[in-house]
Amino acid sequence: MRATAALYVALVLALLSCQRAQTRIVTHRGTNGQADQWVARTGPGEYQIEIDTNGDGQPDLIRIFRNNEMVEVQSDRNFNGKVDLVQQYSNGVLVREVHDDDFDGRPEMIKTFRPNGTLAIVERDPTERGAIDVIEYYDNSGHLTRREVRSKQDQGASSR
Repeated sequence: MRATAALYVALVLALLSCQRAQTRIVTHRGTNGQADQWVARTGPGEYQIEIDTNGDGQPDLIRIFRNNEMVEVQSDRNFNGKVDLVQQYSNGVLVREVHDDDFDGRPEMIKTFRPNGTLAIVERDPTERGAIDVIEYYDNSGHLTRREVRSKQDQGASSR
């Protein structure tokens, strides 16, 4: 385990020292010999780890790091080549999630978390107009305390 961790650290440091903006290196191959994990340098102090979770040769999970801290995870949960869940982190704690649960390329739900990781707010766009229709507020224990729903009159006013 320590040898693997040391290898990743050495690989990341090597990537970060490269001058090219998009260096991509295979870091693992599956039992079939096909690459299923890559590391790519994306900018100064930034890299991402890309993982193929279903064996099709395309990354389905991308972990983005800035200054050796994971700041975002992008997931393709239905394996269509498009990101449908984005999770953002600050100091190792999940702070925000953006969901495209019907896989149409438009987010239906945004979750915001407190610094301690508990759910604070859920914003929903069930009509997929591109505007928030429902806002739910949660207390520190995760219980819904308030729900606001935009009226049809509000919705009509915002679309003019």
